[in-house]
Amino acid sequence: MLRNPLLVPDLLELIHAGETSALSEFLSDHHPAHVAEIIEDLGDGEGDSALRLLPDRMQAEVMSYVEPERQVRVVEGMPPADAASLLHLMSHDDRAHLVNRLDDDRADEILRNLAQAEREDIRRLASYEPGTAGAVMTTDYATLPPGLSVREALDRLRRESPDRETIDYSYVVDAAHKLVGIVPLKRLVLARPLVKVADIMQRDIISARLDDDREAVARKVDKYDLYAIPILDASDMLVGIVTHDDAMDILRQEQTEDMLAFGGVSADADSADEGDYWQGRVIQGVRRRIGWLLMLFLAGTVTRYVIHSFDWVDKRFAEIDFDAFIPLLIGTGGNAGSQTVGTIIRGLALGQIQPSDTPRVVAREMLTGLILGLLLGTIGFLFTWLLLRESPTFGLVIALAILGICVWANGIGSLVPLMARKIGVDPALVSAPLISTLVDTTGLIIFYSIAIMLLIRLA
Repeated sequence: MLRNPLLVPDLLELIHAGETSALSEFLSDHHPAHVAEIIEDLGDGEGDSALRLLPDRMQAEVMSYVEPERQVRVVEGMPPADAASLLHLMSHDDRAHLVNRLDDDRADEILRNLAQAEREDIRRLASYEPGTAGAVMTTDYATLPPGLSVREALDRLRRESPDRETIDYSYVVDAAHKLVGIVPLKRLVLARPLVKVADIMQRDIISARLDDDREAVARKVDKYDLYAIPILDASDMLVGIVTHDDAMDILRQEQTEDMLAFGGVSADADSADEGDYWQGRVIQGVRRRIGWLLMLFLAGTVTRYVIHSFDWVDKRFAEIDFDAFIPLLIGTGGNAGSQTVGTIIRGLALGQIQPSDTPRVVAREMLTGLILGLLLGTIGFLFTWLLLRESPTFGLVIALAILGICVWANGIGSLVPLMARKIGVDPALVSAPLISTLVDTTGLIIFYSIAIMLLIRLA
């Protein structure tokens, strides 16, 4: 689906007519994110051509917004020296991610055209374990020694700012490059010129470690409303920062993975980076969904065997249509379990629930299920007895079955994701469809067991 349907035909005409200067001038007037959208709408060939026509710095900015596949394709189509110039202008974390996607031989060929310091920086960032703070941080930040005066600090930032991703915050480091404070640019501007940086810096520092989980780091940025969070190594040396925009990208990707997994869709690398419903091929969507659907299909067949094993109950009480009530009961259990799973996964994701809280959480959810079951069971009793004209005894069967299923569904729906987190499995992978299928099967056993106890005893 085109996001710029009015622009694309005119831009394609400029490309085919060879009006490269007009095309470059037009694109340079737009925000890099908008230019990336236009380039995606142009398709592969024309989009790559349009991207190469941009001025160098603009091209580097747009590269951060286009799809990874296009980044690789564009860089691989460049002479090594030109590709190295592009990497030089890109943000440190983005270029490290790009190099990680390139073939090793091609990456080495390009990196040979960069200065040694840049080569080492890229290789270091590309070497960190995926999913950690080190893998998403940037080394493009401003530092100040604590002994500088405010005037000297501002002069230094003025000289270095063209080569820094951000100077909104400066990180104060000692001779061993250990972080001792942070000073916002606003505080520098408002301070007296001869005051030392050490006298105005913020000493209460919120930081993270290299091997911290990237989602935990992003949530810390969000919790404290930080513009960026400094990343320290084991010896407390400052090695990088994770900026607010990167933290928000991480949270979006993690939420996408959780939503896909919660819905029974495999949250693989492709789906996690999926920015648009219309991007990607239908076959990719099939591949991501078929695994869970097949497993749930096979698990669902167990329901048939449960019903078959209780055929004798249907025959014993032929005047009661048990099958008519099965959708009501298993639907109630499935919905209750899905609601509980969603609530628990959200609590885990936000850090509101810890694995050590398992007994309290399960007890709380089972109490919730008990109250819901009493309310829904009462309605079920009245519905069965007064509206469907079934016997009061069978109405009591339905009421107690609903009560038992709600308590069970809430209990299992809270316990499973908590146990998954405890053993190191992503709770979102314990998706709602799986809980729903499990509750369906066990709900039938609860229903028929109560029916046997009451109907046979009171017959």
